[in-house]
Amino acid sequence: MKFKLKTIAGSLLLTCAASAHASSISTPIIETQVTGNGPDVILIPGLMSDARVWQETAAQLESRYTVHRISIAGFGQTPLNTELRDSFSEPVLNALHQYIEQNTGSNTAVVGHSLGAFLGYQLALQGNEQVSCAVAVDGVPFFSALVTMTPGMTAEQAQPHAEQMLQGYQQLSVEMMVQQTQMGLDRQTQSNEGQDLIMSMAEGSDPQTVGRAMYELMITDLRPELPHLQTPVLQMAAIGALPESQHDMALNQYQQQVSGSDHVSLLEFNQAHHFIMWDQPEAFMQATQNFMEEQCFGGNTHG
Repeated sequence: MKFKLKTIAGSLLLTCAASAHASSISTPIIETQVTGNGPDVILIPGLMSDARVWQETAAQLESRYTVHRISIAGFGQTPLNTELRDSFSEPVLNALHQYIEQNTGSNTAVVGHSLGAFLGYQLALQGNEQVSCAVAVDGVPFFSALVTMTPGMTAEQAQPHAEQMLQGYQQLSVEMMVQQTQMGLDRQTQSNEGQDLIMSMAEGSDPQTVGRAMYELMITDLRPELPHLQTPVLQMAAIGALPESQHDMALNQYQQQVSGSDHVSLLEFNQAHHFIMWDQPEAFMQATQNFMEEQCFGGNTHG
């Protein structure tokens, strides 16, 4: 009985410590909200998204982990940085590397959604020794091959369409971008609150930054680098927006994305649209924590 009482008391103290640990760190490229206590977990949002997409995820993680919620300049309510209109991935990755080096421990988990998952793959492939595992939430090594369902597509073949898209976004108004976002809402999430947040973030995003980020995402193929990957990655596949008759075909597309590495595990979410953490939150949280404990932290967390 004494052991149980000590455990409960310890958990309460740790919960209080986690609640008390909250801070924010800003640079010209990224802003970070830090909460919780324990091993470090970086949460990276996707295109036109800011740290708010991770609010519920962070609330569940911060009793066991130090949670770093990233926002990228020009997305959502994060202030614009015009540098990212001309070059996106390199300055963002440099900012993330520097942030991790200065603010996290030797074992850091990176969880990224969509574009954030693509950035997570790049962090892992670039050999950041502090990144010990990554979770890719419906973002893949080569976006263009997945969305066209053309596994044999090359970056060169994706270039013309990407160039056309980039030119369009350079002329796009915020109002027009919001209208485009509205048309694709059903594919993003089944959550009404989530759809409202997506629209709010689109209204605050900078079209030129969005266009540049999308352009680089469309023409960058990380698949040839996967044989060199040494970091464990959990690739989450959202196929719930498709008819059930197409699920096997869609999952096969994800399998072909990650077949170049034995360090990538594929997990399907057949009831979720693109924002898996909103549409299947319990399954998402269980899979994420199990993977981090097994592949990243070795069970050395409290809670």
